[in-house]
Amino acid sequence: MKRESIRLAAAALALVLAASFAGCKKGSEGENASVVSSQPVVSSAPAESEPAEEPDIGEHKDYDKEDAACYESGSIIVAEQDGKKRGMETYVMTLGTGCLEFYANELNQQKKSVSPKVKMYSMIVPTACELYCPANERYRIDSQEEIIASVKSMLIGVQQVDVLPTLKNHNAEDIYYRTDSRWTPLGAYYAGKVFAKAAGVPYADISEYTKTTEKEYVGDLSALCGDQAYADFKEQPDSFSYYAPKASFTTNYYNEEFEYAAVDKFYSEYPESLQEGYYKGGFYCLRLDTKVNNERKLLLVKDEYGTVLPTFLTSSFSQIYVVSYDYLKANMIEMINEFGITDVLYLMNTYTVTDTRVYTLESLRTQATHGDLKDNAPGSDSDSDSDSDSDKNDKKKGSDSDSTDSESGEPEYIYDVGINNQVGVVEHSDEDGGANAGGDDYGDDGGNGYEEDYGGGEEEDYE
Repeated sequence: MKRESIRLAAAALALVLAASFAGCKKGSEGENASVVSSQPVVSSAPAESEPAEEPDIGEHKDYDKEDAACYESGSIIVAEQDGKKRGMETYVMTLGTGCLEFYANELNQQKKSVSPKVKMYSMIVPTACELYCPANERYRIDSQEEIIASVKSMLIGVQQVDVLPTLKNHNAEDIYYRTDSRWTPLGAYYAGKVFAKAAGVPYADISEYTKTTEKEYVGDLSALCGDQAYADFKEQPDSFSYYAPKASFTTNYYNEEFEYAAVDKFYSEYPESLQEGYYKGGFYCLRLDTKVNNERKLLLVKDEYGTVLPTFLTSSFSQIYVVSYDYLKANMIEMINEFGITDVLYLMNTYTVTDTRVYTLESLRTQATHGDLKDNAPGSDSDSDSDSDSDKNDKKKGSDSDSTDSESGEPEYIYDVGINNQVGVVEHSDEDGGANAGGDDYGDDGGNGYEEDYGGGEEEDYE
């Protein structure tokens, strides 16, 4: 009898527990459930994964995992790679300056200061040693990949454009010079492709450009190296190539306060040196008008690495404003609002974002614009309601008030500050008494007043 009572009591307890469990389950599934689990809800439905992106693979080599014969010359490392000498500056970040934090915070502040509809991007370009420093010398440099990742983690509302993986995938191609501190136009082309995808704009294939090549080019590392490296660079010089868009576009130049100066070609071509002519694009302030009708207007804020990018975006944006970060005296927030900018791209190399020069960025947001900020270039939105026709004609011809030479009537040249703040052409004399033009990063405000149109044109031969 006692055993039977125990069995009945156990059965009753089981019924009570079952009822209690059912009630709890029903309550948790109801619309007004009073108890919400703190555990994450895992859906039983299979997640829809995006299709795997096809990597942009070109000619690649693991230079960073292979030893190479090297020597130090001046402030650079010279490595024997692929049968040629390659010079590269060692990269070591100065700790405790707060430059990275400042860069990220300043971009965050600028993002907050404009309309939420304005898209802002950061592209930090590594220098050559990140891709080419051999394994036996890497102890001498800091990881730029880690630096770029650190900035990405601090950005809020600003999209980082990660170009390092793509550059690595193409590092066996001529994307960086062996005798110069900068990347080549081809390197900028691959980086621009990554940016265009991030921005959701079209991007012309490299086949849509006319390539012109000049041989025996020795770059600005000749000013930083000793005699041995200079002799090696002269014996094995770079080849300089530029890529001219076949699509037409117009280039307008401005002074430091973003007052219109003149219309000119983007490329100032000099038969004695294509490289010299190309880096005349080391301009400070300009605007490119393209034939693209997508109402996207880009503001490119650049250091010297940004010089070669704009023409690769002439198939991507209807207008491209370009300013040098350490030169512009107008308020950039006003520019974004006044000119209807839809996209802002900061393009800096790692030296810039980890150097105290980066503090200059704050003035772009806080400085006062001298006078009224109006874009008076032909074809601008404010052109029709700002100046009379006679004023516009005076500006096109280059009046004294528009950054011109009062004696000749021709627009003045503005000289850019290149690597390590070297101005103009840096010459390295050799034993024969000759000189090498390196580090020439110029700006040209010249006004010849015509539109560039490379469609159907023949390739010019300067070789």
